[in-house]
Amino acid sequence: MTEDNIYQKLIKIFGSKYVSKDTEILEKYSQDLSFAQGNKPIYVVWGGKVSQIEAFLKLANLNDLSVIPISSKSPIKYHGDTIPQKDNSIILDLSKMNKILNIDKKNRVVMIEPGVTFGKLIPILKKKGLRILIPLTPRDGKSVLTTALERVPITIPRYHWDSSDPLLCTELVFGTGDRFRTGTAAGPGTIKQQRKAGAAQVNPMGPTHFSPYRIVQGAQGSIGVVTWATLKLELLPNLQKVFHLQSNNIQDLLDVQYELLKYRLGDEIFILNNLNLASLVKKNTQAILDLSSSLEKWNLIYVLSGRGKFAHDKISYQEADIKDILKNIKKDHLKKISPISEKEILTALNQPTRNPWRSRLKGAFQDIFFITDFENIPKFISIVEKMTKLDLGIYIQAINQGTSYHCEFDLFYDIKNGNLISDIKKNFIDISSKLINSGAFFNRPYILWAKETFANYSKENIIALKKVKKIFDPNNILNPGMLCFDD
Repeated sequence: MTEDNIYQKLIKIFGSKYVSKDTEILEKYSQDLSFAQGNKPIYVVWGGKVSQIEAFLKLANLNDLSVIPISSKSPIKYHGDTIPQKDNSIILDLSKMNKILNIDKKNRVVMIEPGVTFGKLIPILKKKGLRILIPLTPRDGKSVLTTALERVPITIPRYHWDSSDPLLCTELVFGTGDRFRTGTAAGPGTIKQQRKAGAAQVNPMGPTHFSPYRIVQGAQGSIGVVTWATLKLELLPNLQKVFHLQSNNIQDLLDVQYELLKYRLGDEIFILNNLNLASLVKKNTQAILDLSSSLEKWNLIYVLSGRGKFAHDKISYQEADIKDILKNIKKDHLKKISPISEKEILTALNQPTRNPWRSRLKGAFQDIFFITDFENIPKFISIVEKMTKLDLGIYIQAINQGTSYHCEFDLFYDIKNGNLISDIKKNFIDISSKLINSGAFFNRPYILWAKETFANYSKENIIALKKVKKIFDPNNILNPGMLCFDD
């Protein structure tokens, strides 16, 4: 089929208003703020219905087209996973599928389409006394569903029971063009019939012994296109109290964090170095540098929360318990006076931001992140600090009830200084390579990490992954070139 025939077919599926071959628009989708390289797509289409996505994927299969699904409001991304790797690529932009389909306070679950952003969802849930489990200050234009699919860590580890949380059930269209529902949403009955019977699509496992959400989550759009999902919610606290401990010894704060997690004390709990904490709460370069210089190198933030008429009592007894714990582990000497107001920290934790907070210092950043265990965090910090001369932000987030940790290093730089870009890219790749070879688990191996990450897998695992890909996307139309699906 000729390119013109394909264009006419796309117009028939989506409508002329929702198909574009404008050069400026295509250019925006051919690059992002990572160091990854790719190709310009031939078209961008904006999906609005599941039936359109089914028809589109079937068309792509018949005509050897590559499909790159994206959901966030802005076409500018950060990790290279939405840059087309083949010439014959079409961007499937789902940002216009932005309906909140259901909010169930009783079962603490929300059903949303992929285009629903944090900026839209958070205030609507707040009015109903609910909150979504969010990463550290997400962008307001970021897709909530995509964030859950990518397993971006949330800031409340005690609500993080499974690596998939807060993702629950999904509806998706596989690369074959076939629609499927996962978990209890699979049936029996339609979603409308299930709701009438009292079901809320809260169990992600199944149908039967097969849990396909496991292979879709983290697949970077290479297995299927998710058209809606249910996500866990929690009740909005009436009262929150912020605590800020400082030390120049990372082990001091890791030990305190460990004890808090062990006894399930506190909601939000994380560690930032001084530069990252200053970037989180301040808006401009000078304010960030001024605050950073007044902080100790390492900062543990934890928040106690209460709900209802006993909110004060809950916070009081948890505060007393934590005071005893600090005394018992001989950490009650840690600096507790903070130059940051409670309001500044709560704003950063509860509200999205227009631009990434990591870009506030110098305008650009590259983040290197992976999963590790408690014991190896100081080792990885030492490796990175020795390998870079760039301004370095560090973020340590406990996940899965504190059984493992998201460890992140943010390399800050001025993107206008073009002479340094090649050196920064080399530094980024060298650090990543050293971390991979030192045992860091890159559980979200974006394109610049994928080849080296999967080189450490056994051949049998790679073969198994490719077999799964072949089942659900036999013609390799969905985001080819991601993960180990490079052929």
